[in-house]
Amino acid sequence: MKQDDLIELPKNDRYRSFLILLYEDTTSYNINDIFCEINGFKKYAYIRHEPETDEKKSHYHLYISLDSACTISAVSKRLGVPTQFIQHVRSERASLRYLTHIDYPEKIQYEIKDIKYSLNIERSLLKSYSDVESEIDIINNIHNFILSLKNDFTYNQALIELVKFVNSNYYDTIYKRYRNEFREFMINVFDF
Repeated sequence: MKQDDLIELPKNDRYRSFLILLYEDTTSYNINDIFCEINGFKKYAYIRHEPETDEKKSHYHLYISLDSACTISAVSKRLGVPTQFIQHVRSERASLRYLTHIDYPEKIQYEIKDIKYSLNIERSLLKSYSDVESEIDIINNIHNFILSLKNDFTYNQALIELVKFVNSNYYDTIYKRYRNEFREFMINVFDF
């Protein structure tokens, strides 16, 4: 068989996560309809970006994560966005960080507060940015929090407050890594 005889078949690969590029002034779809439709997804996040030097107009980046895997064409059909504006993503963390360009200092930088997102993705989103604080900063924050509890709480009450603090600040990865050290520190602080 000659090379010319080969026909590329459409890809039917299925994925769970997608990044979609949206323009406000397109005639291919209605962007307001898309923003209404994404409320049907459990996990989504999007942000508006101003044009960079090599771009002509502002645009939105929309990240969606689905419970069930589907094809790019299925996402295209559901949202009404042409397939060339949809790509599957391998890393949720990298995609969520791209929304603010945190790893791309040469691009316009955006704040996390500029991202619109569903409640079901909030933890993943904020955890994607948890390395903005260094590991030593997080350890120091946990130590300082434990010290701040000494005069107002018993040891057992302080444990509950510490869990709330760790979870609300997305420090759980570091806390788990140094759990025994934090426990020893807390025992020493509370003379337990």
